[in-house]
Amino acid sequence: MSPIRFTGMASGLDTEKMIKDLMKAQREPVNRLIRKKQTDEWKRDTYREMNKLLDELKKSVDAIRYSSNFKKKVTFSENDGVVSTKVSGIPQFSTYAVKVEKMAKAESPAGLSLQLDNVVDKSQPLGAKGIFTINGVDISIDVDDSISSINAKLAERSADNKALIEASFVNGSLVFTSKSGAELTETDPDDPSKKIFSVSFTADPDGTSGKVKISGNVNSSARTDGEKGIIYINGVKLETTTNLVSFDGIDFTIKGDNGGQVVNVNTKTDEDAIFNQIKGFVDKYNEVIEKVNAKISEPRYRSYKPLLDEEKEELPEKTAEKLEAMAKSGILLRDPILKSALDQMRYAISAPLKGSGVNEKFDTLSEIGIGGPPSGKYAYQENGKLYINETKLREAIRNNGEDVLKLFTNYSKSEDPTTKFNESGVAERLFSQLTKAMDKVTKEAGSSNIAFDDSAISRSIRDTDKEIERWEDRLKMIEDRYWKQFTAMEKAMSKFQSQGNWFAQMLGQK
Repeated sequence: MSPIRFTGMASGLDTEKMIKDLMKAQREPVNRLIRKKQTDEWKRDTYREMNKLLDELKKSVDAIRYSSNFKKKVTFSENDGVVSTKVSGIPQFSTYAVKVEKMAKAESPAGLSLQLDNVVDKSQPLGAKGIFTINGVDISIDVDDSISSINAKLAERSADNKALIEASFVNGSLVFTSKSGAELTETDPDDPSKKIFSVSFTADPDGTSGKVKISGNVNSSARTDGEKGIIYINGVKLETTTNLVSFDGIDFTIKGDNGGQVVNVNTKTDEDAIFNQIKGFVDKYNEVIEKVNAKISEPRYRSYKPLLDEEKEELPEKTAEKLEAMAKSGILLRDPILKSALDQMRYAISAPLKGSGVNEKFDTLSEIGIGGPPSGKYAYQENGKLYINETKLREAIRNNGEDVLKLFTNYSKSEDPTTKFNESGVAERLFSQLTKAMDKVTKEAGSSNIAFDDSAISRSIRDTDKEIERWEDRLKMIEDRYWKQFTAMEKAMSKFQSQGNWFAQMLGQK
């Protein structure tokens, strides 16, 4: 608690203001440290913003780093009414001959429905106590059991007894249906060739049927067995229980047999998907290098410094914001880490791809329609921005897909850094350069995702905090000394005034 000080009682001086003015000069080293800390924090945060941009580009590059992303295909059926298709993987053939000998026929399960009173969901207790006999299997239930718990008990018993019956809540009723493979215990009275199951409920002597409305045995509908389908794809015989067949990365949906006639399904490169993927990368690349270039070329206003808290309080809010923006501007002007990163990125996408099997006509991005700005006196201002010749790129994808794939995804196993770089595809090179650049930025400024930040800037901020603490202790001592000096002066003047008054009184008496 600060002591109460009475100042200027003898001298008439505004001691508090004088000490405050004296301390302003003494505080200047601390103010410099506070401004330095603020500058370091701005620099750290701006570095992290740049790292976030580089990470966004890295993720975009990662999407075109693998060959599977350049092997996307679309399919076309000659008779979509008989066979429709959807690509689910990477098809190997250009044509698939499909012949449907017999369509699969799904099993129609046996089922029955029991009326319930005032039940609104499957987790609500049914209030019944007793034994359900379902397909010859006894299931004990209590008043707290719900449809969900009954179903769990059925599932538990199914493994041993092959009851394979499940309970559901449908339209306010308790519905039992047979699963595929259920060994039903009874025959349909109307058609002995078909199987059914029955459900009965024996109430506990002390219990009640609760909300379940059942009297005696209730028979299910009859089950109709399914039939396997027989399909030939490129001569391979497939027996299936459904009319959806997956073969070599394609899902074939069988809709008819077409009299046993062959239906051809053709594949081709998904030009749009690959083009959009490459375009997405180019757009993100341009966005990131534009923002990074803007940051490292931002003007620096050295006469503007970070504002102290008391300075902010004395200024209108908008004025303070404007002055801080001027002080923050150019915080990464000509930054060597980011400038080097941009140079390495440009080199990674412009250097020709080398190695065995590389088509020299398609060993650079410019040869597939991705290059710099149109020539002109302002072209240099684009700072490495990429432009796409859509016609040329689509043509390369369509006619030289394997060469485009290599240009982006080629992977080198060489241990020699120079050879590895030359033999790596554009995406592989760029991914590597971005990783190195981000590591350098993280080493310099840390990351918000890392619990302990031992980056260079964060260490500097911690050192500054310690120095500020030392200075604050020193300033406290200096201020206390000033107060002691002024207090001593006041006491001396007060004593002098008292003596003067005594002499005046003595002279007045004479």
